[in-house]
Parts: sequence; C-alpha cells; structure tokens
Amino acid sequence: MFRAYTALVLLGVIWGSNFIFMKWATAVITPSQTVFLRVLFGFIPLVLIAWRHKAITREQLAYLPHFIVMSVLATSFYYYGFIAGTALLPSSIAGLLSGSIPIFTFLGAALFLPEERSTKQMALGVALGFAGIALSARPWQGGMNISFIGVLW
Repeated sequence: MFRAYTALVLLGVIWGSNFIFMKWATAVITPSQTVFLRVLFGFIPLVLIAWRHKAITREQLAYLPHFIVMSVLATSFYYYGFIAGTALLPSSIAGLLSGSIPIFTFLGAALFLPEERSTKQMALGVALGFAGIALSARPWQGGMNISFIGVLW
C-alpha cells in the first residue's frame, strides 16, 4: 500500500511540475520551440528502443505520412495549445484546466463515434467533472487576472 501511495505522490509531483516548467520555458523560448524540444526528447528514446527491439520494419516506413499527420494532430497541436495557454495563465490554473481533457474526449467521442453509446452514468461523470473544474477555478471571482485566450488554448 505504501508503494502505491508513494507512486501516486511521485506521479502527482511529476505531472504537476510539468506546468511550471512549461511556464518557465516560455519565458525564454517560444511555445513552438518548447513543443519541438518536448516532442524531440520524447521521440528520440522511443525510436531508439523500438529500433533496438526491432519493432520498426522497413515496410512500416510506407505509413510515415500517416504517422506525421497523427503526430501533428494528436501531439504537436495539443502540446502547443497547452504551452501557449500556460504561457498566458498561472501554472496552477493551467493545471486545473487540464482536468477538462477527459470531458472533451467524452464529448468528441459522443459526437464523432456514434457506435460508442453514452450512458447516464457517463454524462453524470462529465457534468460532475465540469462542475468540479468550475468550482475550483471560480471564474466569477475577479481576484485573479486570467487570460481568456489562455483558457481557450
């Protein structure tokens, strides 16, 4: 049980510190450069491990254009939005807003995947998640100057 809690705390620190590191990075380099470096340093170890374990074959190179499109849509654009938003927001608010990712994933699946049936329990979970984010962010209080563009990113 102790190992599980230790892992949870460690993951929370790593995940949470990500937003402050993005904020610090955008003070020195642009969001595009931050995305490039983040993707590059994630790609290099993965491709080396895949190559070493022979998980990549020459036949798969025919699908390279598909992988490039997937990487732009599913990784690069997503990271750019996170980093551009974090550059305009306090890192605590950016981290809080990242809790909306599962909500938008659910809504996207409901819109674009009609074979994935939504249940009342799923809808309740989305509503509770949205309420939790809204209650935590308290947008109705004017104490913190929050960039609307940052929230949209």
